[in-house]
Amino acid sequence: MKAIIIEDEAVAVRQLIRVLQKVAPDIEIIEELESIESAVHWFSNNVEPDLVFLDIHLSDGLSFEIFKHVKLKCPIIFTTAYDEYAIQAFKVNSIDYLLKPIKESELAQAVEKYKSLQSIPVLEQQVSQLLQNYQQSINKNYKTRFLIKQQDQLKAIENSSVSYFYSEDKVTFLRTANSKYIINYSLNDLEKMLNPNDFFRLNRKMITSFSAIQKIHKYFNGKLLIELSPKVVEKIVISREKAIVFKEWLGQ
Repeated sequence: MKAIIIEDEAVAVRQLIRVLQKVAPDIEIIEELESIESAVHWFSNNVEPDLVFLDIHLSDGLSFEIFKHVKLKCPIIFTTAYDEYAIQAFKVNSIDYLLKPIKESELAQAVEKYKSLQSIPVLEQQVSQLLQNYQQSINKNYKTRFLIKQQDQLKAIENSSVSYFYSEDKVTFLRTANSKYIINYSLNDLEKMLNPNDFFRLNRKMITSFSAIQKIHKYFNGKLLIELSPKVVEKIVISREKAIVFKEWLGQ
């Protein structure tokens, strides 16, 4: 069985190959690619492999761009360290989605799933289903205001007035330009309730609105340093992989 890996991090490639050698020694990795551009070029000039291991976020963008340039029929096992957009939305019958670091048991199950398939659906249909599910998640009804309790009074705050949400000592705060309020939602809850066009999960402690972003600085190893308004005391650093998605979000 011949397979290729499309992944822009060398460490992740080595880890995947190491685990594959344990759980599926019959799989031969015939090519390692690291970008959308190199993948499109390779698929345009080679016979399709039996299987593809594909990272979602590559150095030059989201890997779904590959399918806009080449039509593939080979099955895909998606691999990523990033689950910003509800992993379940990206699952269909013949494609699996594994989170890094890849667990041996999950990879073995994914490979076994591939082997057990009697017929492989056309990948174009699968990708279309992925994008359709994702679009449906975007078009659902999102929360537009928050009801705040202040002693014996209630106050409604529109999303347009929210600068960011943050977590501190297991308490979640809503921050506006002039005030902060305690709310009874976790950041994980908020991530599902807020429109992803307007809000972005910077890290495990903060979700920001687009309007609150004041400056973006390049940081070491491909990371980004973010300045918000109102100012935040702690440094807000976005990881290299999330930085790719963050830039996609900024330019959408």
